[in-house]
Amino acid sequence: MGTSEAEYAAFEEKVKRTVYLDNISPQVTESVMRTALSQFGNVKSVQFIPNYLESRNIPHCALVEMENPKQASVIVKEIAEFPFMILGMPRPVR
Repeated sequence: MGTSEAEYAAFEEKVKRTVYLDNISPQVTESVMRTALSQFGNVKSVQFIPNYLESRNIPHCALVEMENPKQASVIVKEIAEFPFMILGMPRPVR
């Protein structure tokens, strides 16, 4: 039941082009996230991570897969240097 080297290499490549975002407003939807991050490149997928500690299971973080690792690293660099707001909320995304 082992994973082949090719499957593992594909998984590693996906991890390199995926960004974890936290402190997201509950009003942010997938389309809003895609629009906000499309300025950095092509967004392949957005997966919200449910927050099971909240009573309503509201997502506050997400995994965003970009087209390539360079686009993902640009997002990480920009968010680290400048506050990045989505939907104009007074909470910068981390």
